[in-house]
Parts: sequence; structure tokens; C-alpha cells
Amino acid sequence: MGWGKAKVRAEGGAALLSVKSAKRLLAGVAAFGLLERLALWLVYRPAYYGDTGAYLRLGEVLSQGSMAGYDGTRVPGYPAFLAVVGPDGDAIWLAQMALGWTISLLLFWITLKATGNPHAAGVVALLYDLIPGQILFEANLLTETLTTFYVVASFALLLALRQSAGPWTKAWLALLLGIVASLAGLTRVLFFVLPVWLLPFVWWAAGSGATGPVGEWRLRLLRTALYCLGPILLLGGWLAYIQSTYHMLSPTVMTGFNWVQHTGVFFERLPDDEVLIRDTYLRYRDERLRLRGDQTNTIWEAIPELSEVTGLSFFDLSRELQRLSLRLIREHPDLYLRNVVEGWIAFWKAPPYWQPENVRAAGLLLPLRWAVVAGRVLSIAANGLFLAVSVAGALSRRARRLIGWDTFAWTAAGVIWLTSIVQTLVDHGDNERFLVPLQMLVLLLVVWTSVSWFRRRKAPA
Repeated sequence: MGWGKAKVRAEGGAALLSVKSAKRLLAGVAAFGLLERLALWLVYRPAYYGDTGAYLRLGEVLSQGSMAGYDGTRVPGYPAFLAVVGPDGDAIWLAQMALGWTISLLLFWITLKATGNPHAAGVVALLYDLIPGQILFEANLLTETLTTFYVVASFALLLALRQSAGPWTKAWLALLLGIVASLAGLTRVLFFVLPVWLLPFVWWAAGSGATGPVGEWRLRLLRTALYCLGPILLLGGWLAYIQSTYHMLSPTVMTGFNWVQHTGVFFERLPDDEVLIRDTYLRYRDERLRLRGDQTNTIWEAIPELSEVTGLSFFDLSRELQRLSLRLIREHPDLYLRNVVEGWIAFWKAPPYWQPENVRAAGLLLPLRWAVVAGRVLSIAANGLFLAVSVAGALSRRARRLIGWDTFAWTAAGVIWLTSIVQTLVDHGDNERFLVPLQMLVLLLVVWTSVSWFRRRKAPA
């Protein structure tokens, strides 16, 4: 009996020590993140890209408190964020740094709760702060940091929903999860799939808290219905707005132009009855090939002349290009699928998006370049490991035991795989950017696999 009490006290002491260790690590991660962002603020400047102007323009429209003048070229999540923060680049960067700091803390919490290992949690959180491809993106006036926040917050809420015991807490968490996952879709069109993918896992996580199968079933149904409110009202409402205003069942009015990112590669296959659109586009494509070696984003330069020669408005031109692109895909599926494969491979390349000319201190430029290269190598290695591990786990029961992923981990792995496929089916432009909001989930799962593997090696035979 004495030995049993001593064992309980020892286990309780170890748990207390683990909690203290987690708190110290969390405080260290938080402090490091703040100091690092302060240092970046002193030596770097916010970075503008080709898309930035469109987001700022739409943010200005929304800041007037009306949808009048909102042209539907972008989903409203990031413009609404800019409308709140304001158009000043420094203010936007500060707001995105605050989001990034919060992302690192959420990653710490998710990893700690999922693996029970404070050191693994610290590693994942610090990786976000140390990989330039992630933290330097906070300075880019683009959607990725806000999207990453919504994606990571969605998985934090899903985990909290699974682990919560309170019936009302579960209900509020389910409602909030539906809203946050929908906001990810309203910030980046690609994540319209996120609430759909999460739905069965919300049903899985929404259980417990009632006595008997009937009560359990009703609670699951209620919480799942609360989750669905966000996607129905936010995503469904936005689709209804685009349909009623621009007569397109699409998240934006840009769908036809996005399809040309695929079909522009073989646009010469259009017949002679489409000669005006075909030859005008080919002239722009050939010039871009001469200057840059690829046709990506040719369509954005060609739109004004295409509208002029066809007499079509911007919106009618998008519809017409969608019709022509779908025709080309039906007639030449092999050429389309070749692009799909290329876009899927590009998704995993993890290129850094930063502007060396924005570094204020010349002496830091070389160290930053090396850090960017090292961060990219690490990200690509993690992507390769994730692909290998997830495929092995899907095919082998023994591999699943070794990697130690639970349903929550497979939910995250599934959304990464789903996104990698959807993004290349519908677009063939900047495919390398599309992984940015999910890159930290990839790294989290790789660290999780390492923790599970080491635990099994240390376990007695």
C-alpha cells in the first residue's frame, strides 16, 4: 500500500513538473516571438505584390460601409481585414505580426494537447518563428497570414471540441468552429473546402455528454447543426450574393480567368471560330514566354485587349473564357492532366516570398538569404516526409501504429492532401503559394511522427 501511494505521488509530481515545463516553454516561445518581431520591425519593411493593390482597393470600398462598388474579384475576408486595419502598410504588417504571434501560440497549444510533449510543442511553435517562409510572410500585404490564422484556429477549436466535456462548451465551440473555418474560405477561395472536410470530424468530436444512445445522438446533431450555421450563412450567403449580382455560381467573378491559367498552355487548340480570343491571347502568351519562359499570369495582361476585341464586359469575358476553357479541357484531357500533375508538384516546393530590397540593414542581407535557403530546405524535407508517412499510414496498419496519428491528425493530413489536389484542378498559376497556410500543419505532423517513433523505441519490448 505504501509503495502504491508513493507511486501515485511520483506520477503526480511528474505531471506537475510537466505542466511547469510547458508553462516555461510557452513563456519562452511568446517572449522570443515578440522580440523577433520587434527586431524585424527595425530592419525590414512591408512588402507589396501584384495582388496587393486589388485588396487595398476593395478594402477601401468596404471601409465605406457599403457593398456598392465591390466588384466580386476577390472574396471579402482580406479586404474586410484591411478595411478595419486601414490602408497603411506598416499598420497592416503590425496587425499581421500580431496574428503570426498568436499562430505560434496556437501551434504550441495544439501540439501539446495532441502529443502531450511540451518540448515538441516548443519546437513546432519556434519553427513558425524561425522559418523565414512563414514569419517573413507576415510582412507581405497578401492573404496568407490571415488565412493561416483561420486554418490553425480551426484545428485548435476542433481539438478543443473533442477534448471538452461541458455540453454548453461543446455547443459554443462547434458554432465558433463553423464561423472560423468559413472565414478561412472567405479569405482564400481554396479553403471553401475546409468546412466541408471538417463536417464528419465535427460529428465525431461533438459526442459525449449525454446518458444513453438517444441523448448522445441528439447532442451530436445539435452541435453539428450549430457548426453548419457558419458555412451556410457566410459561405452560402456570399455565393448567393455573387449569383444575384453577377449571375455566376462561384466564389468570385474571376473563375473564367483562372481556368485560362490551365488552358492557356494549349489555347492554340481552339478552333478558327474563336479566332479573336484565341489569337489575341496567344500574342500575349508568346511575348510572356519570350520574356519569362512560362505563360503563368498571361491572362491578367491580356484582359483589356480581349474585352476590346470581343466587346464583352469584364464579367461576360470571364463567363466566355470559362466556357472556352471547359471546352478545351473536354477535348484535350491529357494536356489538362499534365498541367494538373505539374501544379500538384509545384504545391510542395515551398518557395519563400520576401523582398531582399526591403532589408534596411545591409549587413543582415546575407544571413537572411542563408536563413531563407535553410528554411526552404527544411520545409521541402518536411513536405517529403509528410507525403511518405501519410501514404504509408494510409496503406499499412503497421505504419499507422508506428506514426501514432489519431483521428485528429488524420483530419489535418486529409485537409492538406485535399487542398493539394483541389488547388491544381482549378488553377495553374502560383501553385507554390497555396501550401503556405498549411505548411505548419505539415511540420506539426512530422514532429508528431518523430515523437511517436521515439516513444516506441524507448518503450520496453
